[in-house]
This record gives sequence, structure tokens and C-alpha cells, in this order.
Amino acid sequence: MAEDLPLYDLNGQPGIPLQQLPADNVRVTDYRVMPWPDGTRVTVELGVTQFRVFPAMDVLIANTTGEVVRMASLVGGIERRPAPTLFLPQLDRGTPLLAVVEMINNGDCYQRVEVPFEVAGPIIKRSLDETG
Repeated sequence: MAEDLPLYDLNGQPGIPLQQLPADNVRVTDYRVMPWPDGTRVTVELGVTQFRVFPAMDVLIANTTGEVVRMASLVGGIERRPAPTLFLPQLDRGTPLLAVVEMINNGDCYQRVEVPFEVAGPIIKRSLDETG
């Protein structure tokens, strides 16, 4: 049964090395950045376009100087609405931060979404248009 899934191309001939299908141009369609009320974490929920091959993405949390304070890489095993939760460093309530999502293909970022938020601040929700 699993061998019937079209995940690899045999080039039509036995004995030819397997070739992985190219990744789809998976894009972020919407997001919700949800800082936890106690200021310890933030959940970044993403909607992504449909895909045949699991996409890869990095989710970063940066401070106002651009220093990355937390990072999570999601490679291959994500779902249609990934929602990683990242721990925050110990910061005062209201400290401004930036959530950054980078969609990756072959090591290159082809879509970058930046969302300013505050530690223990309000939930930020948005749908992206075709160019976003």
C-alpha cells in the first residue's frame, strides 16, 4: 500500500536511483501569533497552502535589535495548520518582539512573514493576500 503513494519517481525503470519529487511552492495564507498571558511562551499558528511534499519552515522570535532569541525549524513533518509554541526569555510584560516565519526550499527562503507582538500582549491574527 505505501508503495502505491506517488512520493518518489523511479524514472520509469527499475534500478534507477529514487528521485524525490520537488517541493511545492507552499505559502503562508494566514497566521495567529498568541502570546501566553503569563509571558513565558508564544504560539505561532500558521495556515499554509496545500502540498504534496512536506514543506520546511523556520519560526524565529527576535528582539527589537534583530537578535534571534528563539528559533524552531519544522522540516518535513508538518501539518496543514502548524502551531509551534516557543519559550520566551524572561522579559517584562509588554516587551516588543517580532515573530518571523520563513518558508524554505533547497536552503533558500522564498517567503518571509514578520509579525510584531508584545510579551503577554494581545493575540494578533491576519489573513495574507496573494502577494503577502
